[in-house]
Amino acid sequence: MENLRISKAPISAKLLMTTLLCMVGLIYLSLLLHIWQDTEMKPALIAKAYGSMESMELADHTHKYLPYYALYLLALPAALFMFTGYSEKMKRIFAILPFLVIIIDIGAMWLIPYAHQVFFSWVLTFAGTFLALTFFSLFLLDIYDIWLKKS
Repeated sequence: MENLRISKAPISAKLLMTTLLCMVGLIYLSLLLHIWQDTEMKPALIAKAYGSMESMELADHTHKYLPYYALYLLALPAALFMFTGYSEKMKRIFAILPFLVIIIDIGAMWLIPYAHQVFFSWVLTFAGTFLALTFFSLFLLDIYDIWLKKS
């Protein structure tokens, strides 16, 4: 993979990768808007919204959010990141950590109605914030490597 660097790709490939990353960003913004409309991203409202859900509704949310997080928001930026010039240590972190946080996020959502609502609503809030920061970091690091990194 040492020879396959996105910074060395032709302009057409760089434009495609940038466009895909921007589309993923729009998908993420639409997801954030949806979450904001449901909970205003306040732990008390998160506890109230998820605390009253039954397993069927939680399964429906899981089915909706898992592809958003794992495929749309993190798989593409993380996969592109593997073809950057950043260190192997950084690549290992971004290969695993975001997906572990997704599991924590979805797990907290499931635990809110069945365990301590306040605690797990805060866990969900922090996991969601970390996911946003992870996506934003991957986006910026990928864009930097595609357009600004010197070969």
